[in-house]
Amino acid sequence: MTKTLRPYQQKVVDDLKRRLKETINPLLLNISVGGGKSLIIAELLLWLEKFEYRALCLTLNSTLIKQNANAYKLQGGRCGIYCAGLKSKSSEDLIIFASPHSVCQDIKHEGKISRQPFNLIVIDEAHNVNFHDETSMFMRIWQHYYIKARTDGHNYRIVGLTGTPYRGKGEYIVGPDQFFKEELATISAPWLIEQGYLTKPTYGITYVDSIDFSDVHVENTGKFRHKDLEDALSQNERLTGEIMREVVDVLNEGKHHGAFIFAATIKHCDECLRALPEGQAAIITGDTPHDVREKILMEAQAGRIKYLISVNCLMVGVDVPAYDICVWCRPTESLILYIQGIGRVLRLSPGKDRAVVLDYAGNIERHGDIDNPIINEAINNVSEDDPDYCIPCYVCNTNNKVTARRCRGVINKKRCEHFFEWKECPGCETENDITARHCRNCQYELIDPNAKLEKIKPLEIPFTVATMNWRVHDRGYPFVQVEYKAYHPISGLPHSIYESYYVSNDRAANVFYGNFIKKHFDDGHQHYNHLQDLDYIRSLFQQEEMIVPRIIECVHNDHHILQVKRKIFD
Repeated sequence: MTKTLRPYQQKVVDDLKRRLKETINPLLLNISVGGGKSLIIAELLLWLEKFEYRALCLTLNSTLIKQNANAYKLQGGRCGIYCAGLKSKSSEDLIIFASPHSVCQDIKHEGKISRQPFNLIVIDEAHNVNFHDETSMFMRIWQHYYIKARTDGHNYRIVGLTGTPYRGKGEYIVGPDQFFKEELATISAPWLIEQGYLTKPTYGITYVDSIDFSDVHVENTGKFRHKDLEDALSQNERLTGEIMREVVDVLNEGKHHGAFIFAATIKHCDECLRALPEGQAAIITGDTPHDVREKILMEAQAGRIKYLISVNCLMVGVDVPAYDICVWCRPTESLILYIQGIGRVLRLSPGKDRAVVLDYAGNIERHGDIDNPIINEAINNVSEDDPDYCIPCYVCNTNNKVTARRCRGVINKKRCEHFFEWKECPGCETENDITARHCRNCQYELIDPNAKLEKIKPLEIPFTVATMNWRVHDRGYPFVQVEYKAYHPISGLPHSIYESYYVSNDRAANVFYGNFIKKHFDDGHQHYNHLQDLDYIRSLFQQEEMIVPRIIECVHNDHHILQVKRKIFD
């Protein structure tokens, strides 16, 4: 049955037709999940087929290839599928929906599809294009057909579609130095929610402790180290069962329809499955055969399976609109995956009035510095009377955690621009998050790509504390010196270990509060607003009984001086 385009979809198609006649530059459509990318692709390709032009639509996910092809057929188009995973190698139709892996193999062996003169290449999930690596899959395809078009003398255009127009930690994929030169349309999730085309996400309060992934390291590939993930899960094994029981309670008590559960490893998937109601849960991984995957998804769509568990393969090409809970039991280093995962539960469905996100892996804070409407909504969803949120932003007066690098406040639907800690772009002097790779304003590279190797973790030495002494000096502001008298764990020899705090500005006060006041005083949050008052600090140190740590873990810094890493209290 033919679908009628929504007004914004029709405008996108009309603008695209016009712009393809005006420019040879690759164009990007930034369209969120639920915005109807497959229908927009279908209408564009129907227009090309009408004039007997050839088009190749590339998608990494075989399920999504099939969905896009079916959407095109339902709109009245004729097409072929070129995908080894779907056991189809059709290359003669004017319109071909294909896997880039299969096309690359065909180009390598100079097969039939490599010889076709395509006028347009459409790239779905276009954030996967790695423009800065000429040997990457999409770039090899682009170079092959570009050379062919120049040789044959015919026109050649590229259109990309994605709901996440960035790579890694927020690198925008459109610009003069990027593959896509122009973003022709922006249909965001907040706009679709506002217009009633998507369900608004809410961020549920979790009562079970989150899994501690703080010691998990990122490899040079940008992925979390698998062994570290397994170690973290083995140390927190009991939590998986408790988390799953809480998810079941949330689903049943809230009369929800189903939950996507994102686990950290294959073994973790099995642990989640064992803790869920028998017969109501299933696992889908990258090794799940296509026909088995289809059967599981049909069971989920019918409501017989209520919990779908995966590691990393339910982000795209999955349409179970009734599901309304997204559960994160794994950390993700990728903002793209995080947004895509949340997007799984935003689709409209009869009887569905909300979508709930449960994050047990700290991803909201992990990506809290990024400008993204969904992240902004998540980090802003906290209780103002939570004592951890006690640092007011002087721009918007929103309370933040002491660890905040950027204010979580939202002003007129935009993220507050105040940074508590930042690095300045040498190109345009814009303040950026300290972990940013590129300037958020001018895309200047802020991190030397040759300086990304992981440093060797310094040896941590646990000293047993005997006494703690302190002095408060007047430097025009409070200058606090703390001395720990402690004993080396092996030699037993006494050592003096020092901490110093120059409380000269707001940022220094934040550090002093987070590293010392909050840990050494039971009512630490009551003192926050007075930390730059010299008389107050002197009085506080004289009158209050401070908590002395039992052990302090130290490391040698670059100057071979002992530096406090962590304090352990009784």
